[in-house]
Amino acid sequence: MRVGIAGAVRGAGFIVGLRSEVDRTKIVAVYDPIQSAREEFAKTHEIEFVCGSFGELLDHVDLVILSSPQQYHTPQAIEALGRGIHVLSEVPAAVSLDQASALVGAVRMSTAKYMMSENYCYTRENLTIRTMARAGEFGELYYGEGEYLHEMKSWHAKPTGERTWRYYWQVGRDGVTYPTHSLGPLLQWFDDRIVSVSCVGTGRHSDPEHELQDTTILLARTLHERLLRVRFDLLSNRPELMAYYSLQGTQGAYEAARTPQSQPVIHLNGRSKADTWEPLDSYVDRFMPQRYRKPPEGGGHWGSDAWPIRDFLDAITEDSTPEVDVYHALDMTLPGLLSEQSINQGGAWIHVPNPRYLTSGIGVDPSRESPLA
Repeated sequence: MRVGIAGAVRGAGFIVGLRSEVDRTKIVAVYDPIQSAREEFAKTHEIEFVCGSFGELLDHVDLVILSSPQQYHTPQAIEALGRGIHVLSEVPAAVSLDQASALVGAVRMSTAKYMMSENYCYTRENLTIRTMARAGEFGELYYGEGEYLHEMKSWHAKPTGERTWRYYWQVGRDGVTYPTHSLGPLLQWFDDRIVSVSCVGTGRHSDPEHELQDTTILLARTLHERLLRVRFDLLSNRPELMAYYSLQGTQGAYEAARTPQSQPVIHLNGRSKADTWEPLDSYVDRFMPQRYRKPPEGGGHWGSDAWPIRDFLDAITEDSTPEVDVYHALDMTLPGLLSEQSINQGGAWIHVPNPRYLTSGIGVDPSRESPLA
């Protein structure tokens, strides 16, 4: 398959994974609105077509990777899907409910496949916990946590003083504006979806020019009556903690590492010593899926960046449902969008719609979606 990349800066993170799939893919085109960025990217990675528009990029490819700023993910996905081109999108899937509805419609009406590349679902620890949870090692799950704490004040403006897209789309809104890294693994572990959210914040202290409060807390109720908590922070003055999770079930618990000096730990009733944590590493050999054990050298985000690409290519080749299809992508995205309503209503509980029942793209003849109609 001929692959194109939209977004030169973040697109570099996909190169290692694509190069490891040389029997199935060839990177042929790149688009970035900044001419120097796309030309440098093409030169560095030996890419043939250097495109001045997204439409031109689509002229050359069978599959497009959307590593553009988040407000462009849905419009670009819709354009590509309308031309029968497969889409692997960066996170989040959409930035509004209108975009979410339009994206569902585009996927339903297209012959191509769509997947969201939530790489945090593919880290070594998260894959191990997912396997253990699905095997019932923790008993019945009822509580989980995710935290994404990443001080990014220097990312909000260029050296010239020009504001970047993050200034408007990540800290120019209030709530959990970048939710999928925290929610993605939790929803996979619980095999559940969120039905309502409540969001509150700390106020604006570290960098008060922004709409986003320093720390926002999202509480989420799931369809099966579990409780999830997400802490989100892009502004507080502190070292990053971008991959903390915890899990509680009737028969065990998991705590991810909180600092580089600590390690992920686990406790299983009847197996672990009483009141004692065990290193998660002691369970990796048994529960870590074999297909993800040897990431290609140089892969980012703890080696997880290559795996969404592999899974998506498998789904295309086998004509199967992608691991994070449009519905699961929106399960991870919509709670963040609805958190903005909640935080502006003092933490009120807000309903989160099921994207499977959005009616966009069904039309008079429901066709493939007839069971949902």
